[in-house]
Amino acid sequence: MKRRRGRRGFWWWSWLLALVTAVGVVGGFLYGKKKWEDGPKDYLSTAKLSVHIRPPFVAKSARVEDSGSRLANLNEEAVLRDLKSDDALRPIIETLDLSAAWGLGTDDALTELRSSIDLEHDRLVKELDVRVTRHDPLEAAQIANLIAEGVYGRVKVVDERQKLEGAKTLSLELAPFIEIEAEARAELKAAFAAKNLKIDPKPGMDVSTYLLDPTIRDAHLEWDSARETLKGVKESQRAFESHWSRSVRPTIIVTKAVPPPSFYGPEVEPIQMQWALYGLTAGLILGSLLSLICWKLFP
Repeated sequence: MKRRRGRRGFWWWSWLLALVTAVGVVGGFLYGKKKWEDGPKDYLSTAKLSVHIRPPFVAKSARVEDSGSRLANLNEEAVLRDLKSDDALRPIIETLDLSAAWGLGTDDALTELRSSIDLEHDRLVKELDVRVTRHDPLEAAQIANLIAEGVYGRVKVVDERQKLEGAKTLSLELAPFIEIEAEARAELKAAFAAKNLKIDPKPGMDVSTYLLDPTIRDAHLEWDSARETLKGVKESQRAFESHWSRSVRPTIIVTKAVPPPSFYGPEVEPIQMQWALYGLTAGLILGSLLSLICWKLFP
């Protein structure tokens, strides 16, 4: 009989379990909505540009037909890297005073800004998308537009750097041939001097009268060969000069970035359901404990 009353007493207090569980579910549902409302939202703003990045110089003998394909373009990669460099981003930090706005030091602000930027260059249509994701829609648009305005300057910087590096490489390649030609000319001059002839060999000079001498003839042949080789190397490098002779084409901002009207990210319902499940679990545990305590205290 007591056992039966004990069971009835337990079921009598089980309404606490249902009540606490219901409160936990509703409370978790409402708390999840508040968390979603108070949480930061991500806003994506995009500026679109028409940009021409000069392809790397490739000698005709080694040229590979690109046909508009997406083969690696070292200049393109250099420009995209430079657009996210400290030199390119620091003026934006200073213009918008982002260090103060974000409460960060300059280095941390640069890291934060760099992580917000996504650049995509389509070589087929020569378009560059500057995408910036921030919690503030106006800030995202401002940053994207400042980056877009600076693209042309950064392209010119990279272009000039690539040009100077290429010219330096070609100069190093040409140096041994210049040295060989100079040495051959000096040997011919020495051959003339050995015959008591004060002749300084120059291109186009008629020295046929002295070519009967074997020493002079051999030295002259060596000099002619060295000059022809040097001339051929210089001719092959003229294509490089032609490649870099044209100025950088201007960059056109096709579409300016505007503050996006809506954010992207998780919807409210999944977060509400997640916290409702947390509330259900907590309600079941707490309700069971309360029911058990009341059953023991008030059988």
